Amino acid sequence: MLSQFRRWFVAALVAVLALLIGHWFDAGVLADAVRRAGVTFDPGPVFYLTSVAHLLTAAGVVALAVAAWRSQSLFVGVGYAVVGGFLVFLPALVWAFATSVNGAPTVAPQPIASTLVQWYLTLATGVTGSVFTLAAAMLLSGLAVIGSVLRTQRRSTTAALPAAAQAPPSEPA
Repeated sequence: MLSQFRRWFVAALVAVLALLIGHWFDAGVLADAVRRAGVTFDPGPVFYLTSVAHLLTAAGVVALAVAAWRSQSLFVGVGYAVVGGFLVFLPALVWAFATSVNGAPTVAPQPIASTLVQWYLTLATGVTGSVFTLAAAMLLSGLAVIGSVLRTQRRSTTAALPAAAQAPPSEPA
């Protein structure tokens, strides 16, 4: 049980760190370099930092996939799928439920609508959109782990059934 908890904890920690580091570099370091390049007219650092941002995002995708796969936990798979799906579909959720079109009231109540808009504006400030890429990796990794765990459980139950069926019947006394 401790080993399973450790795998859950590592998978959650990897997800949080990947999202935080990706957002920090994309919306902080890279966005600041873009602003500086607009003032100094020197785009050189932006090109190098963009490459680093893409490498960090790819490393985060691989780390998320490995952590999810190594956990082999339905709990982690569902968590990754829910959180990743929410973040991937956040722009669509904001548009569908939290945006006022032609002065009409929002579909979602005001506290929910303003929270969705704030989350979206915070995450969309990045130059490369690394948070949404990492969220897509979380969603796909979560779905893959869910499928793998369910397939493994199905195989183990079907393997146990023929073994029980092949057991010789007990003789009556």
